[in-house]
Amino acid sequence: MTLTHLAPSELGTKDYWDSTYTHDLHTHSETPAHTGTTWFADSCASTKTLSYLHTVSPSLSRTSTTFLDLGTGNGEMLFLLRSPEGGFTGRMLGIDYSAASVELASRISAEKGYKETDVGFKEWDILDTGKEWEDGAFD
Repeated sequence: MTLTHLAPSELGTKDYWDSTYTHDLHTHSETPAHTGTTWFADSCASTKTLSYLHTVSPSLSRTSTTFLDLGTGNGEMLFLLRSPEGGFTGRMLGIDYSAASVELASRISAEKGYKETDVGFKEWDILDTGKEWEDGAFD
């Protein structure tokens, strides 16, 4: 299989995501029901992921499995995992390199009544090799 180079895209820039989530923060402040874009909603990616997690063998503990969501955006995947439909109650952490994304996800999480120790969000650029990850292990 021959790999071809992908053309650069604005989707690959921090400026794009900062702008997107800054807009979503402003819109959410005016219209709380607006929680930003659910990426890959057209392919039902989140529900397919949840379905897989429910059927994986050996089964995952609903109470102790921990989740680390890289590029969390608005936190939608973690909220689905935490919902009654998802049923997972272990620690969850979403990280993103956009501070506006982290702020949006944190606001939505607080509005849903989640404690930061249960569903938390942090700003961190996984490509920044100069910054050590200070948190515990995840499943």
